Order: sequence, then structure tokens, then C-alpha cells
Amino acid sequence: MKRTLLIAATVVLLGFAPAYAKAQEEAFVVRDIRIEGLQRISEGAVLNYLPVNIGDTLDAASVRQLLRGLYASGFFADVEFRRDGDALLVAVREQPTIESLLIEGNKDVKTEDLNRTLFDNGISEGSLVKPSVLEEVELSLTDLYFGRGKYGAEVNVDVTELPDNKVDVVIDITEGDRSRIRQINIVGNELFTDKELKKDFELKTPNWLSFIRQDDRYSREALQGDLEKLRSYYLDRGYADFELQST
Repeated sequence: MKRTLLIAATVVLLGFAPAYAKAQEEAFVVRDIRIEGLQRISEGAVLNYLPVNIGDTLDAASVRQLLRGLYASGFFADVEFRRDGDALLVAVREQPTIESLLIEGNKDVKTEDLNRTLFDNGISEGSLVKPSVLEEVELSLTDLYFGRGKYGAEVNVDVTELPDNKVDVVIDITEGDRSRIRQINIVGNELFTDKELKKDFELKTPNWLSFIRQDDRYSREALQGDLEKLRSYYLDRGYADFELQST
């Protein structure tokens, strides 16, 4: 995946004040909680992932637990804890926000279908950019193309840094050629001919109309539909023990 911006989920920076660093086993009672670095995320949202209250006793083990909780929220690229007397200071750096989202290179798959997949993965204008999600987006979009027979499809995500902790995201797609069907073989059928079983299939082997109908192009969705038709063909004729062993 190509990126102009390296978005790092930095591993723990635990920065308590020197007095605490000298004796991390020394616990203290929290009398105040202050959060620094917020831009778009509310303080209340942070506190939801910070299970500590005024009056709680905090030690090194508790801090590690708090840190894991804040990182698990996916909201922050960096988190740092400090102690100021009996106050707990939480310094955060939010994940950047998507200012604009552009999809380029798609022809066979509609932009709205791609946007739906992006949205399902938490990617849209105004959303936070999470590095793990960008990886998932590449896989999800590639899988979408594979499902439509585009096994040569390539998806690259380009992220460009902007001021104010914002980014532009460009999804660059090379669709490639769609796989074509050479043969459809049904093995193990003894009661019905291949012609009977394949009569209503959406997928077809090449014929002189295939150039117009494009019904010789492989699609995983079409294959699943045809397999269901095959199953129904046998069940409708009383073969309740019919089993489709492999495809």
C-alpha cells in the first residue's frame, strides 16, 4: 500500500514525572484528571475509555491498563501519561481526519458500490484514519473485485498529510481484465444431463452471443447463484439427500 503519509500507531510512551519514575511501585490517589491535545474528540469520549475516577489509587499496572484502553479505542496515534502532584495528566494525539476521499480508476464497479464497502470499513469523509483499517480497505476492495472475476485487480491507498491533522485519501484502482469461462463441468450427475442442469445457469461457456451478453465472464456471485439453482433442481425433484461436494 502506497502512502505519502506514514500514519503510526506508536507504541507506549509512558512519561510520568521524575518523582514517579524513580519509584514506579509508588501508587498515588488521583485528585484530578486533565486531558491535553484533543481536537475533535470530546473529553467525555476519552473518559469513557479511561476507567479511572477521582479518588482511585493509581499505580504502574493501572497505567498500563489505561493505556491499552485508550489505544484500543482507535482514536489516538499517541498517548502519554504524566503525574503532576496528585493530578493525572493524559496527553493525546488524535488520529488524523479524512478531509477528502477520492476513488480513481474504477469502470466496471460503480463508485457507490466501492463507497459502500469503504463506509462499512469505517472510511468516509470526516472519519478518523486508522492504519489497520486502511489495510483492511485494500483487502476488502480487492476481494470485491475478485468476487466479480477481476483477479488482476490492484488497489492502492494514497494518504497525503494536510494542516490541522487532516489528510486526503485517494483510492487508486487498476481493474485488470475479467476472467472468462472456458468450461463448466458437472461431475457425478447420473440422472440428468449437463445440458439440463446448466440450462438456467447465469454463467455460460463461450458462444457467438457471449460478446454481447458477456455471460462467459466469471463472477463469484453468479457462481453461487448457479450452485443454488443446481441444488434447487435436485431438491424440487425429490432428491432430499442431494449433496454438492465441491466446486
